[in-house]
Amino acid sequence: NLQGTYNIGPDESDCITTGSIVELFCSKWSGAKWNATEFNGPHEANFLKLDCSKAKSILNWKPLWNVEKAIEATVEWSKAYYEDQQDIELVTLKQINEYLEEIKAWKESS
Repeated sequence: NLQGTYNIGPDESDCITTGSIVELFCSKWSGAKWNATEFNGPHEANFLKLDCSKAKSILNWKPLWNVEKAIEATVEWSKAYYEDQQDIELVTLKQINEYLEEIKAWKESS
């Protein structure tokens, strides 16, 4: 029975802080900068992480992309939308097809 909810997220080795994600994002988008500011809102946990063990055990799932590849794809999409005014539907479909090709290659090599 495959019913239920599943968390899909990064591998254990790719669990990094929000600041590290933003730094990585900025390193992939030339000229992007950020700075942390004080926030006096409600307390948030210092570290949040999805538990993907159910998807791994029941679906035999594993992430294909590491955090760097995922951020690169996010930057590619964002730049296409915000800087280049490309047809975002075409960019999205291109990225989905590339990912599906990676899944196919992974299945063939397993």
